Amino acid sequence: HRTRSLFMLTHIFNSAVCARCRLCCNFRPASVWETPFLEDSLCEQLSRRGIPLCTRPNGSRSFCLSFRTDAAEETADCPLLDPTSGCTLPRAERPFECRVWPLRLMQDESGALCIGCYTACPALNDAETLKRLTAYACGELLPELLDYARRFPQSIRALHPAYTLLWKQMPCHPGH
Repeated sequence: HRTRSLFMLTHIFNSAVCARCRLCCNFRPASVWETPFLEDSLCEQLSRRGIPLCTRPNGSRSFCLSFRTDAAEETADCPLLDPTSGCTLPRAERPFECRVWPLRLMQDESGALCIGCYTACPALNDAETLKRLTAYACGELLPELLDYARRFPQSIRALHPAYTLLWKQMPCHPGH
């Protein structure tokens, strides 16, 4: 089971679709908030490789983006993305958020922990895939997601309208 969790969603998605798409590895100025939270050990490794890092308002760290303007609009690729071979990090060393995307740990306006899903992800190309992803996220993967949220609360994002709510933590009511 531990080996499977290192690879997260590879048993659900078609890897060829992911390899062609790379939507999760390309950012626009409006989606900078989507860059992944980086744990300290990965920050150290990336700094040694010369990858520029940024500190966010909540104190968490991510990589800095270098925007370029093309004919359509301003975009930036993840600095770990090789255009021909994909992510330059071994799968087991990639940021947690990258390994679980299009899932995202989120918090609604009441402060409840949620699992959101970016359902516009091209890998979610049919209802059956979304059903399998939802079952996995709300079942077998849920303890790992909750543990990560507990250990790294700075990785939790505000619930965003582009994400579909898959799971919401129910409040505890003492005495019930």
